[in-house]
Amino acid sequence: MKKILAIPLISLCISSVFAETIKDIRIVNQAGERYDISSVHAFTSFTVGQEITDQETVRLAIADDVNRMRDSGRYSFVKAYMQVEEDGIVLVYAVTAKQRLKRIEIRGADGMGNRKVLQKSELDIGQFADDSIFEQAAAKIKKSYADFWYPDAKITWKASVDETLGTVDVVFSIDEGRKLGIKNILFEGNTYFEAGKLQRLLQQKEKKWHSFITHSGQYKENVADLDVFSIKSFYMNNGFLDVQVSGPELRGNDPKFATLTYHIDEGKQYKVGRISLSGMSAFPEEELRRPIRLRSGNIASYSNINAASEGLKAYYGNRGYIRVGVDPVFDADAESGVVDITYVISEGPIGYINKVNISGNERTADEVIRRELIVYPGEKYNRSRLQASESKLRNLQYFEIVTIRPEPTAESGKYDLNVQVKEQPTGRFAAGVGFSSVDSLVGYAELSQGNFSYRQWPPIGDGQKFKIRAQLGTKRNDLDISFIEPWFMDRKLSLGVDLYHREASYYSSVYDQSTDGVRLSLGKPLSRFTRGTLAYSIERFDVYDVDSTATPIIKSEEGVRTKSTLEYTWLYDSRDQYFNPTKGNKTSISPYAAGGAFGAQTDIYGVRIRSAQYWPLINDMVFNLRGQVESVEPFGNSSDSSAYGDGVPLFDRLFLGGSYTLRGFEYRDVGPQDSSTGDAIGGNSSAFATAELTYPLWDKIRGAAFYDWGFVNVDSWDFDPSSYNDNWGIGLRFNLPGFPLHLDYAWPITYDETYQDKTGRFNFLIGHTF
Repeated sequence: MKKILAIPLISLCISSVFAETIKDIRIVNQAGERYDISSVHAFTSFTVGQEITDQETVRLAIADDVNRMRDSGRYSFVKAYMQVEEDGIVLVYAVTAKQRLKRIEIRGADGMGNRKVLQKSELDIGQFADDSIFEQAAAKIKKSYADFWYPDAKITWKASVDETLGTVDVVFSIDEGRKLGIKNILFEGNTYFEAGKLQRLLQQKEKKWHSFITHSGQYKENVADLDVFSIKSFYMNNGFLDVQVSGPELRGNDPKFATLTYHIDEGKQYKVGRISLSGMSAFPEEELRRPIRLRSGNIASYSNINAASEGLKAYYGNRGYIRVGVDPVFDADAESGVVDITYVISEGPIGYINKVNISGNERTADEVIRRELIVYPGEKYNRSRLQASESKLRNLQYFEIVTIRPEPTAESGKYDLNVQVKEQPTGRFAAGVGFSSVDSLVGYAELSQGNFSYRQWPPIGDGQKFKIRAQLGTKRNDLDISFIEPWFMDRKLSLGVDLYHREASYYSSVYDQSTDGVRLSLGKPLSRFTRGTLAYSIERFDVYDVDSTATPIIKSEEGVRTKSTLEYTWLYDSRDQYFNPTKGNKTSISPYAAGGAFGAQTDIYGVRIRSAQYWPLINDMVFNLRGQVESVEPFGNSSDSSAYGDGVPLFDRLFLGGSYTLRGFEYRDVGPQDSSTGDAIGGNSSAFATAELTYPLWDKIRGAAFYDWGFVNVDSWDFDPSSYNDNWGIGLRFNLPGFPLHLDYAWPITYDETYQDKTGRFNFLIGHTF
């Protein structure tokens, strides 16, 4: 009699193994039948006759065997188990091998062509293949047909396996269907809204001249239901509560220029009549009406009606009512176009938080999650604080999914909060080539980890941030290393450390500059939208390779100089998103002082004020007004009145012009210049402002029109705008993931004819302005 212990791949649980000898290694198929496939032996860690004494070693070795077999790509199915018999141990590897692909045949690809179909399948003669590989290839072919305007293409395949030779042939049979393009999208029955407004709601687009780039006009059957829902929601949110939308219906004799038609029965546009509440007992009605923004006489927008329901739920939820229900009941009069609304409230019990359970975090420490929560055991349930905790966890960018759900416990009125997360990759490596009209061609490599840990290996899970970036270009060479601990000393206090080396020749054509520095910072949130940061930096500047024709002012700056600076930044940021915001404000005020009690060779102080305001406009347009005011002044040994700018060093003087400020002028070309050489020598006070309107052109592409204005004056705190420069221009904004690109062309309006001209200038920039 023999005893069989089945060991699944995942667990490979070996309950009890004594010192035994491996008497056989068997290769079987999924049915358990002997399978003659010699390649498996290359992956096994054991040999017949080998003695087994350590069950943990066996477990790990078998698991490693199976993983290597799977990773090889040669097998469709792999599982290992062990049979303990009276006279020894039998190791069994159950496998299903893939076959070598010997032949690929394409049938029916008249429109696209066999060669193109084969390319899109991503199959290669000689590769290991099985049914799953062929199914994936068929899906890729179908997608490529959709991209080539064949939405109805049907792909089937049949494989022929030669077990003796270990090869497989596959035949793909294609029914291409009709080539279909949507030339026009029409609406029947719409009297209140024009067709153009409704078309902008749809994911399906009409065929245009730019379709070869944007693929607009391709028929997308899978978005038809979503587009109907979008039209219906739009009408209901404008008070048409009875609206009916059907379609789309395909029409046209030529499928390449078909018409897509939606049928709309708009019904009556309703206004809100009487608003009533029922079912409440814990709070007076006048108090519950406060979160309801809906008023009698308003358009009966379905979204606003639901928003009132959510407002009532939030009111109760913020006061401990964990199971409150609010249902709007409509009493509509189609003849008068008035709808009365009654909010029926089910209050439910008050709940208290018992425990906070965290699950799903395989790499991130529990403490990193708990410290972001603003709900605690023993407290009364608070709906808004629970939602805010979810938002804070999502904003960490550590997790793909975050949910916080209350679960009743055995004790009445008490609930556990279950925090469930699904982690996502937080490490990033990027390399490539960047361009701008300021620093020209730059190759870069960047390694970053957004959930770093310096205490363990691998260095992941403590919520710190680490980044190292190297850039090598025609006009700059940089190395930057940064580290941020967001909870320094277990407080909501961020500690930042930055080390950097920068070499730049783009500042001027008559000298080069290098900077080495260390920056330490402590930051703390002051309120929901404000933050304060105190930073200290020590830097070494080297101005070198000064041209013999340069102005004496620049020549006097040649050599090495150190700077020790303390800076405080107050930041207000209410934008709706960090990149490409559509509304809100970002304002920062940064006073700073260098030298004096802080030592080093540079004695200056100054302040920089920046602000940007964003307004959303009609048709997805965004208006942005931003500006900056800055001044710097020397003191002590640096305030030598015989020196230009009263002794402010070259690397601290102020300049304007280029992609980041006045785009109609060369980089750093706006401001004081040497009268004999024309070299830009900067000033001690500056201000600039930009007004910009962006508007959508295509998906992820926006157009821009802008006006830039600014000046730079020699003296500190001199904000006389009489010597201003300005320009106007147009541009494009490409919102590409990881590669935001700004293209601008600007023409000077007011300029100094001694040093500048009216020639328009092209600017290109990868990144975001402040």
